[in-house]
Amino acid sequence: MVLPRLKKSLALAAVIAPCMAVPAWADEFLQPAPIPTLTLAEATPAQPPGAAPATPAAPAAEAAAPNYPPGLFMDALGPVKKPMDDLGLRVYGWVEAGFTGHLSGGQHPLPMMLFESIRPNNLHLQQLRLTFDRPYDSGKNVDFGFRMDGMLGIDSLFTHSLGMFDKAGHGQSDAWADMTQGYVQGWIKTGKESGLEITAGKFVTPFGAEVIDATGNALFSHSDLFNFAIPFAHTGVKLNYIINPQVSVYVGAVEGWDITEDNNDSWSEMAGFSLNSAEQIEGHARGSLALNFITGPEQKDNVGNYRTVVDLVGIWWWTGKLSQTLNFDYGTEAGANAKGNGAHWYGVAHYLTYAWNDYAAPTWRVEWFADPDGVRTGTAANYYETTFGVSLTPFPKHTVWKNLMVRPELRWDWADREAFGDDHHNQLTAGVDVIFKF
Repeated sequence: MVLPRLKKSLALAAVIAPCMAVPAWADEFLQPAPIPTLTLAEATPAQPPGAAPATPAAPAAEAAAPNYPPGLFMDALGPVKKPMDDLGLRVYGWVEAGFTGHLSGGQHPLPMMLFESIRPNNLHLQQLRLTFDRPYDSGKNVDFGFRMDGMLGIDSLFTHSLGMFDKAGHGQSDAWADMTQGYVQGWIKTGKESGLEITAGKFVTPFGAEVIDATGNALFSHSDLFNFAIPFAHTGVKLNYIINPQVSVYVGAVEGWDITEDNNDSWSEMAGFSLNSAEQIEGHARGSLALNFITGPEQKDNVGNYRTVVDLVGIWWWTGKLSQTLNFDYGTEAGANAKGNGAHWYGVAHYLTYAWNDYAAPTWRVEWFADPDGVRTGTAANYYETTFGVSLTPFPKHTVWKNLMVRPELRWDWADREAFGDDHHNQLTAGVDVIFKF
């Protein structure tokens, strides 16, 4: 089923591509700046270009290891490295181990935590990630690239798309495998600062302020919006037109939410845009705004009940060290609640990150997520959450150990109903993860 669908996706791309004309207002929207080398690898590690920016701690985390990716793995290849470099091929990854301690309230598994919910008070292999890719060269008139992301760990239990690696694990163990991304890309340069990027295959969603990849987030635990409001990945085709360094727009046709083998013979459509300010601060845009939209039937053997989500992510850098992120989501789905009527969910998450120095970048997150019909969480309630954590790079100057990152955090969840089991309205957890990039 996947290959025929992929062939349809490529055919659809050929039809849509000529329609991606540059709007007349685009060149006057913001003052142009020199075009960067827009390759997939230079975007947020888990997101294709044109996706919403990651939480603002990501630049601080990468600052300690400016040559990543690739990293130590490529350096260790010896004589094989040069021919791979000549072909633009790269291999890199990381390993993440995490521990979430249950301090008060709640139950097992921990409600609202999802990725950290299984077997709390135990050490877990969260992610062992390996990426093999060839980023396209946006300096060329035409170029091609690809990317494959393989992952082993308990996070794979939640990120996998139905129809792919459904049985690649056992129970609640850490030994789950997933291919979080697997796609090919084409690049067509249309001007000095513009070009069309075509992505076909399985790719992570552009929705949300957080991503699957551990290295792309400011905190260890994920927000409620990431866990319950939006999809993780899509299979299909996406056309992203980069108008200039400040403006890009995209459209896509995909199988739906977190699925590779369609369950209802109907596509979902997605579209969005991203804006970056011309003003730069510390080598990146001072402000950015991304809007994402998806709609389509997601229920098995039903093409009439549409699920629709609107996602908005804004980032503003107050100084070269202090950044603020705001993420808003609104979703609705026909025939989804217990009575067969329409359901909806919505919420907002706010982040403040301060890149103190090369060693520490604290982040504070606070959010509200409303699930009045209980279709996303299982219990109809208003959910609130606040987390404070620090991203620590103990050896930022060391050749090898600059790739080590430790992220302790304290998190408090609460709700206006007894949503946390045993008559509890809240739960308190403490977590820490350790990441080593290679």
